[in-house]
Order: sequence, then C-alpha cells, then structure tokens
Amino acid sequence: MDQKRLAVILVVLLVVVAPIGYVLYSYHGFGNVINPGNPKASTQYVMIYTPSGQFYALTADQYQELIEEGTRPPSGSKLFNITINSYITGSPEVDLNLTIRSFYEYFTIVMGDPSVTNCKDAPQLYVGDCKYRTLAVSEISGVVSNIFTTNYYIKGLQMGYDNATAKQYAFNQTWLRYRKVYLNFWTKVDIGRGKLGNENHLAIILLGPAEGATENRIFAPRKGTLVIEGTTDETLRAEIVLIENIIGFSWPENSTATR
Repeated sequence: MDQKRLAVILVVLLVVVAPIGYVLYSYHGFGNVINPGNPKASTQYVMIYTPSGQFYALTADQYQELIEEGTRPPSGSKLFNITINSYITGSPEVDLNLTIRSFYEYFTIVMGDPSVTNCKDAPQLYVGDCKYRTLAVSEISGVVSNIFTTNYYIKGLQMGYDNATAKQYAFNQTWLRYRKVYLNFWTKVDIGRGKLGNENHLAIILLGPAEGATENRIFAPRKGTLVIEGTTDETLRAEIVLIENIIGFSWPENSTATR
C-alpha cells in the first residue's frame, strides 16, 4: 500500500470513524450513569399519601415501629417504598443536599422518553400516566428553579446589588440558564460524556414506566447528576416530594405545588 493511500485511510479514520466511535462510547456511557453499580450506602423510605391529599415521609424503620405500635395509615392511603442510594459521600441524604443545593451555572430537567410528548395530543399512546408525569416534571422543575433563584439572589447581593435588583438578577439568570429536554439519543450522549450532569451543569433525569424503570430509587451517580426512577409516574411524583422533605425545601407563599 503506497503512502498516499495510507494517508487517505488515516484521514478517513480520524475524520469519520473516530467521532462516530466517540459518540457511541458516550451513548453507552449513559448506561453507566443510570446503573452505577453497588452504592456506598442506602436508606429505605416509605411515603404515605392520604385520602386528604397529604404526603408523609418516614424511614422504613419508623414506619415499621408505627405498625408494631398498632398505628396504621388512614384507610385508602397509598404507600410508596423508595430507596435512596449514595455513590458520593456515603450518606444518601448528604448526596441529595449537595447535588440539589450546590451552585451551578446551568440546570436541565430531562423529562423522560420522547413519547412523553404524546401526553399533549394523544395520551392514550403514552406508556404510563400523563397526569402524574406532568405533575412530576412540574414539581421537580419548581423545586430546582426556586433553589437556583435563591443561589443567584445571594450571588447578586454579593455583587453589590440592592434587594430588588438582586431578585430581578436571580430571576433573569434562572430562566437564561434553565432548559427542559427529552431523553433522546443525543441527550443520552451528552449525559454519557458528561456535558450534562457535572459540577457546573445540574441534570435531573426522570425515569418512569416509559423509560423502562424497574426500581423505585433516587441517587446521584456523580456530582451534578440526579436520577429519579419510579416504576409508575405516581411514584415519581412521590419521590420528588420525598426529596423536598429530605432537603428541607419549602415552597414560597402562595405556591400551588405540593407542600
């Protein structure tokens, strides 16, 4: 093989094959993000949703103690068994707080499989419950947006802005740095290669029945990435309320979201 032909082949490999290989490698890296192996520690929780529309969060041990004492949830209550895993600090609760409350340049809500778009015009085609997926997306978006705004409000004050200007700055920065996406091929590539879900860019990934969820679990596989997985869309919503309880999140006054 002459040197000219060899050079052409090398150029083709560098220009065409290498980028394709990198994309495929990143795509498969997404699997390692949502299935990171054995956690350092886990905590089991039970979320109780009462007929009156209230959520109550208990550890599995606390719930078992109540049952042994003869105290049971109100008739008609729904129970959600949820596991929170730790892959960063060894404390599931600390992982949650660090991941959600840290300062980021950007944040992205990964709403789920592209089939979630069916909820708008053809809900019968969606594998799951459109009502609860919509609630889950809305709830987690509101939680993260509020925390993001608070962080940028504090930054505004540190920059010397007065109270009103700092609030406006925080509001503007939040909506400039926030987006929602679906879990398509390219989103998986971006997550797999770390463009989404890192120290500067928070990624919240929702996995429900439409995405093939097999467990009810919450975990941060790495800094800046939070995976919320529920076997039903109603469970996803309950998991988000559990997150609010664990990180001590409070909704602003006049909010219509879950309290």
